[in-house]
Amino acid sequence: MQLVELRKWSILSDPELTQDVYALIETSGAELCGCECCFNFAIARHLVWSAQALELFECLGIDPLLESTVSHVARLRSGLHVYTGCFHLVGEIAAGPATPVALRNGRPALSLVPLGGGLSLGFSTDREPAPEAFYGLPVVGLEFRAQIPWISNAPEPARAVGRPRAPCPGLEPRG
Repeated sequence: MQLVELRKWSILSDPELTQDVYALIETSGAELCGCECCFNFAIARHLVWSAQALELFECLGIDPLLESTVSHVARLRSGLHVYTGCFHLVGEIAAGPATPVALRNGRPALSLVPLGGGLSLGFSTDREPAPEAFYGLPVVGLEFRAQIPWISNAPEPARAVGRPRAPCPGLEPRG
């Protein structure tokens, strides 16, 4: 196990075992869903991950092409689209909150670490919906929130600021 720190979190991770698990996963959450919003995420994924995020993924053994879940949240006035999602890794949270959700003005809100470029990350002990390959292992979720352009040829969804939509129908918990 190795210790990886991201501001308020210290994570004990097993990157080699995490890489072995990712080698068993054939399809990302976006491809499993197949809706137009997830298709856009899949083809714009290369625009999401900063060098800092890719370095963190490498340290943790995460394959940046195989997110467990992704959901389109909103189209912003700027034209960018907000997505949230999660990766999983083998390990445990050694220090820090067990969830990236915090209360703001009495309402739950994501409390992620901004990495710049519209990308924020945080960790959780929520193992659902971890891919089946992670079952039976100690799992940590790496939650993300990203702002990306719409590059799909499909029609863009209408602006929906402030009201997250439900998770994509094709992303029911697996297993």
